[in-house]
Amino acid sequence: MNSLAFDGFAAEAAVGLLERVAPEVSCVVSPFVDKLFTALAEGHSFIWLGKQDVAALKKAEPVVGEGVENPLILKGNKLFFGKMWQLERDLARQILRIAEVKPEPVDWLSASHHLADWFSEPGSRDQKAAAALALLQNFMVISGGPGTGKTTTVAKLLALLCVNSGKLPRIALVAPTGKAAAHMAKALHRALGQFDAGSDIKAHLENLEGQTVHRLLKFKPPYMQPVYYADNPLPLDVIVVDEASMLDTALLLQLLSAVPDRCRVILLGDENQLPSVGAGAVLAALAQQTMLTETTAQELANLLPEQPFDVSDRPVPLAENIARLTISHRFGEHSGIGCLSRAVVCGNAEDAIAQFERFPNEISINDMNIDKQLETLHRLQQSYWQAVAQNDVKAAFGHQANCVVLTAWRSNAEHFNQAYQAYLKKIGIIKQEERWFAGQMLMISRNDYTLDLFNGDIGLVLRDSESDSGALAVYFPDGTGFRKIALSRLPECETAFAMTVHKSQGSEYKEVWLLPPMGYGVVETAEGGLNRALLYTAITRARERFVFLGKQEALKAACLQEETRRSAVREMLAEGIS
Repeated sequence: MNSLAFDGFAAEAAVGLLERVAPEVSCVVSPFVDKLFTALAEGHSFIWLGKQDVAALKKAEPVVGEGVENPLILKGNKLFFGKMWQLERDLARQILRIAEVKPEPVDWLSASHHLADWFSEPGSRDQKAAAALALLQNFMVISGGPGTGKTTTVAKLLALLCVNSGKLPRIALVAPTGKAAAHMAKALHRALGQFDAGSDIKAHLENLEGQTVHRLLKFKPPYMQPVYYADNPLPLDVIVVDEASMLDTALLLQLLSAVPDRCRVILLGDENQLPSVGAGAVLAALAQQTMLTETTAQELANLLPEQPFDVSDRPVPLAENIARLTISHRFGEHSGIGCLSRAVVCGNAEDAIAQFERFPNEISINDMNIDKQLETLHRLQQSYWQAVAQNDVKAAFGHQANCVVLTAWRSNAEHFNQAYQAYLKKIGIIKQEERWFAGQMLMISRNDYTLDLFNGDIGLVLRDSESDSGALAVYFPDGTGFRKIALSRLPECETAFAMTVHKSQGSEYKEVWLLPPMGYGVVETAEGGLNRALLYTAITRARERFVFLGKQEALKAACLQEETRRSAVREMLAEGIS
């Protein structure tokens, strides 16, 4: 059952309840309840109203009002569910609570020395400025596209914090999914080899492991209440959250509510990527031009004599708490993936199409049929299937990300996975009757806290190295090694040779194929298919090559299709909620 169908049932139940408890206003309010459920399913926190609708709903008290006791909240020409309004308001309050804490004083001489030493590489100006500003803020957002060095910046920032505090702070690295958390930890460990932070600090930071937000907060079955919350805060000094664009309003609120008053929070992400599956677009709400007060600018000048940020007498709330990295060290001006992604972000369809002619070896449009897709994918996965045949777990994972097929819709991913498995049967890699087979890529789709497996984790089905019968098991990355899980113990999962763009977030692949939503006889609406954020997210999952498996017209339409989440968090932050 899809979310829209579920929300249809929820809307019907809500309208039925409304007719029983407030029949005098139900005929006026019911149509807006349906619209709110539809908006919520699409990730919006409110709907816009016309003047006549506002006038009508103002007469629908006590169902509609401006207080916490009202089921529907009317603010100007915006209508919220009371719960969603409260969630956003509470989130804004938590952000301001953390941001308003003055961090410990900075040792200017030591910090400026390390900033100059550790950020001496060409093109590191943005990174240095972001790290320096973050030393002055308890709450910080560092945004940037792929290859701009967000994790490198944070690795050096954490080392600066260790030096400045004179002790080794308690740090957590978290992300919305297990694979995003693991990717962040690996990237941070690699970055530690790029500068000399000292043996003690380096060892401390190398011991950090990535984990999901759910794992950090220790959600406990069966009621899935977190161990850590406002009255039992996390025992931490610094929390780094990667892929923050994937966090919905409710989960980010749970995390920030568990943050103790003097704990630093650093959010990393790219606001141009797809927003969360759940309602909200918090990173987009926080993203804005950096603007400092004169006082902060003077403090920053002690670290950076030529600090690069603009100064204002009255900067908007949290304008001092964000820095954007703009220089891509992976996808520069001579990169097809970089040039294409930048054209898409700008909504320049013609420029985007032009990049395919400039960089034919790196990006391409290929409207090949399904048979050709299956044959070509298998050819690109030869190294992977060879590792599977040799039952080499490490090599199989090493080649697992050689090529991935991404789709806008889950139904497209399911259809491609079925077609690819049929092809593998045809060429004899798997048997006709097998449900599980060696080489099957699996993605966990439901959290299992007892097995420490989380939505988005990738596992590979391989022969059990400890079994003489050739039985199969599933292997998952575990730190520097791999752990084995019996097939019978697996939580809900799905085959993942193809996956949705949403599911791919937090990962990188050598080659990425993007299938438009009008494939294999599946009819979807154009409005719900490709859009700018989805296209940009798919392109930036690729390290070396991106292939659009559709027509130019579909890619152009996606560049021009911008979908912005409706959220009131930015306005609530501007109000300065106490």
